[in-house]
Amino acid sequence: MTAADTPLLKSLCKATVVLLVATVVLLAALWLGVSRTAAEKVVTALAMPCGLIWYAITLLCILCVQKGQKQLAVGSLLLWLGYFLLGNGLVAARMVRLIEEPFSATDPLTQQPFDTVILLGGGASTGMTGRHQGNGSGDRLILTAQLYHAGLAKHIICTGRRIAEMTNQDFDPAERSRDVLVKLGVPDDVIESFGGRTTSEEMMDLAKRFDGTGKRVGLVTSAWHLRRATRLAQRSGLDATPLPADFMHPPLTDKPLPLAARIESLIPKGECFQTNTRIAKEYLGALVGR
Repeated sequence: MTAADTPLLKSLCKATVVLLVATVVLLAALWLGVSRTAAEKVVTALAMPCGLIWYAITLLCILCVQKGQKQLAVGSLLLWLGYFLLGNGLVAARMVRLIEEPFSATDPLTQQPFDTVILLGGGASTGMTGRHQGNGSGDRLILTAQLYHAGLAKHIICTGRRIAEMTNQDFDPAERSRDVLVKLGVPDDVIESFGGRTTSEEMMDLAKRFDGTGKRVGLVTSAWHLRRATRLAQRSGLDATPLPADFMHPPLTDKPLPLAARIESLIPKGECFQTNTRIAKEYLGALVGR
């Protein structure tokens, strides 16, 4: 008997055929019922590493059910469900909305002028060429520059000090932010770099800095980070107006998401795992008081 005749390999081949047939039927329905582009988007998502891992876990589930392995089937189904929930776009969008919605009605550019705007670090990185650049949270920098050019920020404090034990780079987040702001047209003499390795540490130091000054202070950070940053500021005694930037959730609307987009969103993706990791870190920080 050859290896191809073993029961396990036969079951694996059967499970693979079942999954491939289901996939082809879905793609054909999308192609004919919606558009070729929609089908291609789904194929692309399935062909990415997270999609292929999802396929492998799905195959494992089907194989365990076929072989009558109840305990393994339950375990693999739980693994599939956890991977699916943590990686799909609909869950990620819901988690983002819950944490960002309290700030959805706040327009930083319609506020009264601030004596000082605090820009939390994390919006800039250093590229391979050595140039400081905006990263995925770079809207923090854009909003701060807009506030200055609109006459709403007289003085800017860039925060963030690198944790030497966790990096091999020489630049503090505050210095990166400052450099990018200057390149966005903000005069260097209105910008101040401020230490602090964590948000909690920064808020405690800033509270001492502004205690009793009566200055109007604004706090710029990503909308998904703003709830925790504001809570830490209040706990430290810093009275700062929250100024949300870098919203991950799109504009709120009553229009339902198209069916093809829903299907594509259900396929686990790396960016969705990243989003859920960010949100989980915010809730974990709140849980431990950091």
